[in-house]
Amino acid sequence: MLIISSVIFATITFLRISFPTEQMLLYTALINGGVLTSRMILLNSLIVDITNHENRGKYFGYNFGLFMGSGLIGNLIGGTLGDFLGFGTALLITGITHLLSNTFLFIVHEDKKHHSEVLLKDIFNLRDFNNLQTHIIKIHLIRTFLIGFGAGLFVNFGNVIFKDLFNMKPTIIGVALAFAQLGASLGSIFSSKLSKKFGAYQFTFFMNILVIPLIISFSIVRDPYIFTLLYALRFSFMNMTNPVSTTIIMSYIPQNKITTISSFRNFLNFIARSLAALMFGYITSLSNGYSYLFLISAIFYFISLLLLKVLFKPILNDEIFIKLYKKTTND
Repeated sequence: MLIISSVIFATITFLRISFPTEQMLLYTALINGGVLTSRMILLNSLIVDITNHENRGKYFGYNFGLFMGSGLIGNLIGGTLGDFLGFGTALLITGITHLLSNTFLFIVHEDKKHHSEVLLKDIFNLRDFNNLQTHIIKIHLIRTFLIGFGAGLFVNFGNVIFKDLFNMKPTIIGVALAFAQLGASLGSIFSSKLSKKFGAYQFTFFMNILVIPLIISFSIVRDPYIFTLLYALRFSFMNMTNPVSTTIIMSYIPQNKITTISSFRNFLNFIARSLAALMFGYITSLSNGYSYLFLISAIFYFISLLLLKVLFKPILNDEIFIKLYKKTTND
């Protein structure tokens, strides 16, 4: 399925180059969004399939860190390629690169046993989870909505916020956002080592605590350089815990239900961010609107922090959790 999704993405990209009309761009954007989302869901499932509890956190960290890092490189190089070679050529390189990435999938040996034993109707049957799994999934989905809404209030509008508050030029805005993404990439790569050294719960909880005062500071700080630094730190701290939480959640979900739960999670995330995007325009139109925006976002992050404690409570001494992030001095 990963190969199929990659081929579809490349095909759509080539269609955009061949027929660069407004209608083609709009229609294919919807399909491309779905394909890229399904690809991430399938990739998470594959990582769970080919790893064990002892090394899963490390590889989720590498995957997310490299994903963020390559996105940063792509953003920086893409504009340059478009300016010098033309946007059509840049898109052609994108499509070819996507196809070539499938080469690495052929050397991955997937365990297909669980696929052959599961019927389609069983995939959507959510009644066979045990109490612990139900607890984890329930809290995970609620936190997804809360964080999605809190982040959606400003994360997707970073360029607009920097422009409105500081009248920054697009180039400087790009550098500021790239700086934030670089921090998240490096943090994600080392997230497994940090979690094993300090404890997965302690690491995740501490990073989530730091995020809240950083968001609150956005409503106060109006120096562009300090704001940029705080913005980069928030982005880095929040995203470097993503591989840790993903590893834990995916390890407790039955193998044949991972894609289903991931799909529910993404659906809730998109709904939350869509609702937050609608609120963005209304809130920022008010006097001191950005101050209200960040304070409201901080409230949602605070509630999700409380739920994070609830999520971890029954698994701190569980065998699976201990195997995932057993404290060690070397990895």
